[in-house]
Amino acid sequence: MKTSNTTKDEGIGRSVVSLLLIIHLLCVGVVLASNFRRSPLQVRLVSIFAPYTKLLHFDPEFTPYYYTLGRPNDDDAWISVELYASADQPVDQQTVASRVKLPEAGSNWLEERRRGIQLAKLLAERGESEADDDLEVASEVAKAVGQWALKKSDNKRAVVRGVRRMSQPYDLAALNPGFPAERPTDPAYDATVYEADVWIDEDQQVQVQKRASRAEVAPRQGGAAGSGTGSQTNGRPAP
Repeated sequence: MKTSNTTKDEGIGRSVVSLLLIIHLLCVGVVLASNFRRSPLQVRLVSIFAPYTKLLHFDPEFTPYYYTLGRPNDDDAWISVELYASADQPVDQQTVASRVKLPEAGSNWLEERRRGIQLAKLLAERGESEADDDLEVASEVAKAVGQWALKKSDNKRAVVRGVRRMSQPYDLAALNPGFPAERPTDPAYDATVYEADVWIDEDQQVQVQKRASRAEVAPRQGGAAGSGTGSQTNGRPAP
């Protein structure tokens, strides 16, 4: 027969196990629920639980579980940088010294690549906005990226472009002409949403100037979005 002490010890053991299990589920539940658009409270709780959740790899750290929500912000984006030797000459009078692309190649688990992905998405999102605050953010991102590339390569002028790869529609039959259905990574899907010149002036200060888009300098004519082999009816893969 079990003594009262044995029964008491078993009850305490079950209580401790239950408490630890509740704490574990609470930690995991908080970090998973905070995976997208964290509130200030969630940010604080995640930082408190981080020593436990990150040690056991429970914290996804903003890794989305959805594939896409179909929004433009969900499309792949990158930053393309063309570097030129002289800051005084226009770029059309120079040859490209080198090119840089962010994010750089590598595993998505690398911190530098993840930072590059976030910068590219931020530049694409803010760069195509018409709000002054958003354009100012895009300008600062382009300036910082251009300055980094210039110092890294010892050049004096750069053209920074925010590029977004548009997604194919669910119904491929709805694709507009010029967008190949069998090649979703074809350059026809790549759209430059922001473009700026970055250079180092005579005072060794970094300057940035947004380039005017075609829509800003002239109205669209005809309805064709581009020239070349594809006769696109507009600049999007689908209506």
